[in-house]
Amino acid sequence: MDQNKLKLLITDLDGTLTNLDINWNQIREIIRGMLKTSHPLKPLATSIPEAARGDVNLIREAYEVIEDYEYKAALKAKQDIKLIEFLKKIKCLGFKVALVTLQARKPAIKALEKLGVLEYFDEVITRDDSIYREEQLRTVLNRFKAKPEETVFIGDTVWDLEAGRKLKLKTFIIGENGDEDCKLKNITELLNKIT
Repeated sequence: MDQNKLKLLITDLDGTLTNLDINWNQIREIIRGMLKTSHPLKPLATSIPEAARGDVNLIREAYEVIEDYEYKAALKAKQDIKLIEFLKKIKCLGFKVALVTLQARKPAIKALEKLGVLEYFDEVITRDDSIYREEQLRTVLNRFKAKPEETVFIGDTVWDLEAGRKLKLKTFIIGENGDEDCKLKNITELLNKIT
């Protein structure tokens, strides 16, 4: 990969930058009970409006419950020296860095603060901005006037992989959801792919 062409790194939060202590399956069960639905709620944030049948009060209440769990998990996040060093190196290479997350803004910012990395982010796009990953990514591209071939995106879900590829971003996935050529064990491995 030609690092000279790359200028923007976009990353997801939970499962990518760090692993927050959130039991998403438990939250889905709680939300299903609230909404009186058997909807699978995957992905969670984007499924709620449909599962709530468009009821704005139920949608708001569901997101408030989720945000409470997200914030409690963010408070438990610990400073990560390897992540800090990684982001310092990325910034030294001239990259702009953006976060896209389907979490709410308040817990996302708190998690970045607790990890010790907030200062390295030039932009933070959350569920409060959009519940659709592709739209979040487009927003970041537009803000930085970046072209897809200048952009690296790292996520952890099959939905991240689909959105990144649809926009023709150089996409990497943490964990088992990607093809062999796009899998990373952790975000710090990206340096080996771009330098």
